[in-house]
Amino acid sequence: MSELVEARLNLRVPRDGRGDLQDAVAERLRRAAAVDRVESFDVTGVRPGLNDLTLRVRTTVACDIDADSEAATALMEAVGIEAVDAEFVDHPDDEADPGSEDEP
Repeated sequence: MSELVEARLNLRVPRDGRGDLQDAVAERLRRAAAVDRVESFDVTGVRPGLNDLTLRVRTTVACDIDADSEAATALMEAVGIEAVDAEFVDHPDDEADPGSEDEP
């Protein structure tokens, strides 16, 4: 079963790529073998380089991963993704139900 992982990462995309920046980010994220699907992402920064752009991206992806550190490592295996900080997203059913506590 896939787990949702929230990650902050640097992602490099070529300047001469086809499509727009949003397409390039989505494609690059989907290329990571561990990623089943990309739930969402936001580009939070852009640093231009000679041949590419380095983007700061915050994303939520579904992965078949068991630990935060495994998620970071798996995402960095994709070409162009680096400096990953990843953590599992809390599931609503993992939290205690406030109405289930015993009342006096």
